[in-house]
Amino acid sequence: MVAILILFAPITWAAFKTPDRFSAYAVMNKGVYNQNYGSTARADEFTLRGNEAKPNRATPQPVPMPDTPLPAPEKFNDATEVVKADAAKPKEAQSYGSFTLEDLKQQVPQNSKGEFVLEVPEIYYTGGDIEVQKVITGQPIETTAQILPEKVNNADGHRVRIFRMLVQCCAADARPYSVPVDFGKKAPDFKEMTWVKISGTMSYEKEGDQTVPVINATHVEETTAPENTMIY
Repeated sequence: MVAILILFAPITWAAFKTPDRFSAYAVMNKGVYNQNYGSTARADEFTLRGNEAKPNRATPQPVPMPDTPLPAPEKFNDATEVVKADAAKPKEAQSYGSFTLEDLKQQVPQNSKGEFVLEVPEIYYTGGDIEVQKVITGQPIETTAQILPEKVNNADGHRVRIFRMLVQCCAADARPYSVPVDFGKKAPDFKEMTWVKISGTMSYEKEGDQTVPVINATHVEETTAPENTMIY
């Protein structure tokens, strides 16, 4: 009983004070800045080529473990250390056959402004598909995500990084899927981890051995978190 009473106070404090979300440093240490846009792990779930293998966006689905899991990210004590780290060797973008604008319209919903409404992992995986890139380049898109400062290829301060956490089987192994957002001028200031809705057009830049999807922002606003903050 004495032991229980001794433990009661710290356990109760931890239960009420420990946040039920990832911190900015936790997301950074999970590899938010070290992305492999040519990866095919789970690509069949987020490809823009068809709905056959894609889960319903609104309903979490059982998730099979990928054949090739994402590499364990390095650990950092400070965000500035990220730029010194070597990312996992990326795969180059591949051609997976014909893809047209009509295909895109059939697979992706559009909002009232005609913008294609995409999840961040869907944008992420376009970096590995040459034919999809050709179609979606210049197209207007909208996405909702959390925001962090950009620590990679951002000497002019025009970029931010947006991400969503993707769950493999449980929250403990959730990994951030992220893409840069370029404003063409000084990026607006948002508090780290804020949820934002971003509108813009798609472009792609060759960085090292991989092709990076970049959203050229036309509008960004703070928004509420979605019902499911993690993607399953």
